[in-house]
Amino acid sequence: MSEFHAPARREYQVSASVLEEIKREKKVFENPIKPLDFDVRVPLQSLAEEGRLSLFPNISRVSVGMATCGRVAGAQSITRALSERDWENQACVVSVGCLGACYAEPLVDIRSPEGRHYFYGRVDNRSLWSIIRTAQGAPSAQHLWAVAQERQTGVLRGIHDLELIKLENTSFGEFFHPQVRRISGRCGLIDPQNLTEYAAMGGYRALEKALFKLKPRKIIDIIVAAGLRGRGGAGFSTGEKWDITSRSPDPMRIVVANADEGDPGAYMDRALLESDPHGVLEGLIIAAYSVGASQGYIFVRHEYPLAVQVLRKAIASARKVGLLGHNIMGSSFSLEIGVVESAGAFVCGEETSMLQVMENKRGEPRLRPPYPAAQGLQDHPTLINNVETLANIPWILLNGVDAFQELGTTKSPGTKIFCLAGDVERMGFIELPLGTNTKVLVEEIGGASEQSVKALHIGGPSGGIVPYSGFSLDYESVAATGAIMGSGGLVALGTNSCMVDMARHLINFMVQESCGKCVFCRDGLPELEAMLRALCIGQAHEGILEDIEELSRAIAEMALCGLGQTATNSVLTTLKNFLPEYQAHVRGKCPAVHCKPLIDFEINLTYCRDCRACYLVCPSGAVKIRSGKERFIVDQQLCTKCWACYETCPFDCIKITSEEFMWKN
Repeated sequence: MSEFHAPARREYQVSASVLEEIKREKKVFENPIKPLDFDVRVPLQSLAEEGRLSLFPNISRVSVGMATCGRVAGAQSITRALSERDWENQACVVSVGCLGACYAEPLVDIRSPEGRHYFYGRVDNRSLWSIIRTAQGAPSAQHLWAVAQERQTGVLRGIHDLELIKLENTSFGEFFHPQVRRISGRCGLIDPQNLTEYAAMGGYRALEKALFKLKPRKIIDIIVAAGLRGRGGAGFSTGEKWDITSRSPDPMRIVVANADEGDPGAYMDRALLESDPHGVLEGLIIAAYSVGASQGYIFVRHEYPLAVQVLRKAIASARKVGLLGHNIMGSSFSLEIGVVESAGAFVCGEETSMLQVMENKRGEPRLRPPYPAAQGLQDHPTLINNVETLANIPWILLNGVDAFQELGTTKSPGTKIFCLAGDVERMGFIELPLGTNTKVLVEEIGGASEQSVKALHIGGPSGGIVPYSGFSLDYESVAATGAIMGSGGLVALGTNSCMVDMARHLINFMVQESCGKCVFCRDGLPELEAMLRALCIGQAHEGILEDIEELSRAIAEMALCGLGQTATNSVLTTLKNFLPEYQAHVRGKCPAVHCKPLIDFEINLTYCRDCRACYLVCPSGAVKIRSGKERFIVDQQLCTKCWACYETCPFDCIKITSEEFMWKN
């Protein structure tokens, strides 16, 4: 294996160097497919017909969610058990992507020949018999979550074409009711490795319209008029990027889909690539046609093996039927797309760092200007768009500017995919109109109560932590809180979350992922983490809060790239919004009773039944038995804060204290 130097002052191994990966993909560009001798516009209709036979068979279709979330939850064994069964021509078993309700995985959808869909969530071996009976034509209500009917039997372009007619699990309905699934509507309904099913849902019709009914300049004008903003972080105008690239005097132009999704808690790119890869490919091809590019790349995280596998299969399928390669769909436009796997550094999600890696250089940011749209990969104009941004393109071309702007706000039109995680009941990837209130996302969809959520972490490690309240989820409103939209990751933090330790955790992540190019980022972040750690272990010095704020602002102001400039957002937002928690930590106390060195365990003898469970389970001998009134005590010098006594006591006698603060189940 060849060695590749990572940005974070560390070295790691990959299966092949990025240069070798690029060379392998460039073979595609050097050996293009021979010109087609037929018009592919007719075969596109044939593909759709074939896909309809697959989507709407005259037997039951059993679809099992086999995206990463489903596999982690055990979907592979469910699929194996169903596939190995002799159905006697009563049903077929299909692997699909994620429907978005990740909390409900493994999720199974059974479509009857009459267009009725039976959804079973959190499927296990106990649910299999109900699924089998339903697939055999005798629907079973046991373990059933919901039933929906196709509004027009045999017509399914997305989940919006399903009408809910029966709801057994109310939370399942609450999860989907507020959503508007424009670009994620096919996810979980189609086999992502079956191009014909995508075609049956209207796939590649936007590309056909672009190639034969619209000029490149007209497409760019449409995207500008729509007001589509980049969904990957900064929210820059997508149309303006396209315009800059298209006007370059350099005839060699390149398009890159940035799928290097590094924010912990964000997985919308992975979900789209695993569940609906052709939607991204179609958007990328249209983008290339619009700006006059002849080469395209998808830069995807090495840690997404399933997404890479599905993506490579999708590209091969599209190339096989003439949707990629020479004279696409019988037009004069030709394009090849290659896949480049990232080595895994967070900083490589920054577009100039990504280009450095694609040129087999150290993954660190370049000075801007020039911007990649004018001078990017190998100094050629390079259009870089996020995966979700590209997935919006076909929808806009098919439905129009006015339809796109019906949802969202004036400055932030359209929908956005959010990944909801943290202290909520229902986690998943969720598509909502921009401008939707946070309470809709967290409470109505996520199922959390208003009292249980203390703060929201928005925008990943580069984002911010703000008090939980009802505010609009659009670029301007989120920025006004001190956070950033980022790629759309949103983590709900419960009342027992320590804001100081959360900031320390995020700074630790940034320390590991800094490329090391800027001295303030390289040396400042470890120093900042050390001060935050001192707060969490009760070793704060006088004036530490002023030092933390000063250093945080200096890093943000002096760093070269977006990573460094936003690296301390978590600290600055928590200092602003949760200052009393920082002040308590200076006194050696943790209000959230989370930081182990700052909390104490005590025994409430009023409820004690002398069962000795705490005494027997304590690994350090901290629980002492004495004679007299205070029979059981905790020796704080010996206590390791392992929580064993608290978790074991059958009478809830153990309380956790930190100064005047107290927490107990």
